[in-house]
Amino acid sequence: MTKTPVEDFAALIRRAGLPVQPVDIRQIYEAWALVEPMLDRIRSPGRDRAAEPAHIFRADIHASRPGETETF
Repeated sequence: MTKTPVEDFAALIRRAGLPVQPVDIRQIYEAWALVEPMLDRIRSPGRDRAAEPAHIFRADIHASRPGETETF
């Protein structure tokens, strides 16, 4: 459950100029319900960057190597 109503979320998507269909907005909104709580934890008053979990993505490690096929 998200604290942002779907109508407000759809308005934000339209204001951003994203060319999406109503069905796409619903799917993005479902994912937003997972993202919004994480943002709330990060944006809590009194927390600085050091409180954020460490995330590292290295493209060179995840890049396909010759002879490998992607599975996604």
